Amino acid sequence: MYLELSHLIILAISALITSSISAVLGMGGGIILLGIMAIIIPQGYMVIALHGVIQLFSNTTRTYIFRSHIKKNIINEFIVGALIGAGISALIVFSLIQFYEVNSASEIKVDFLKPIIGVFIIWYLFLKGPKKEKKSKSFVKVGLISGLASIFVGATGPLIAPFFLSSSLTKENIIANKAACQTITHLTKIPLFIYFFNVSYVQEYSLLLPLILAVYIGTNLGKKLLSFIPEKMFRILFKTALTIIAVKLIVGEFLGI
Repeated sequence: MYLELSHLIILAISALITSSISAVLGMGGGIILLGIMAIIIPQGYMVIALHGVIQLFSNTTRTYIFRSHIKKNIINEFIVGALIGAGISALIVFSLIQFYEVNSASEIKVDFLKPIIGVFIIWYLFLKGPKKEKKSKSFVKVGLISGLASIFVGATGPLIAPFFLSSSLTKENIIANKAACQTITHLTKIPLFIYFFNVSYVQEYSLLLPLILAVYIGTNLGKKLLSFIPEKMFRILFKTALTIIAVKLIVGEFLGI
């Protein structure tokens, strides 16, 4: 895919800034970058496919930097659900290809879940009872949701973020485990884009390499900024950012934003 140098520079700067945001808040950067990429790159499926690789490296870097704060039980449960979810999403895409009688899923518009995700986030944050939230301890279903939705939505960070708002998790725990879970999600998604959408990531190296370097720098910068944010303030910022993203997902889809 050919991009003008000015567009590549814009994307690289955006990747650096948004990865810093994600390192500070644990999310938000990915969906902002997805929106910017959607403006510059015309093919919707390519936006999600390329965004997945960039976010894979962003989340992998974040996972490594905060590795001492990872909880293995969360990750192990998430992996099981993510693999099941990816399997179901593969069946859905295969069924759509057969139904529309096309050669590749790239000919089908599959990005249709954003408003639903926005409503889910608002419900989970403000309408769901605290007792039910306390009972929701297994991350298998979180992985299932993420693995199922990732290929259709792209940035599933806000979708799974509410599940990490537990009193037992510190700000570093939230960022580390959420990043690790998103890394798993992207790893399960990328093969689906190669097989069903005929995406060749190797051919896109000139776009991917500068953005991967940018997210690495941005993540390290964000970690330094995080140390200056108190725990209570982090939770307020986390919920505020998540609420803004939810409203954007709901309203933006209908207004074409």
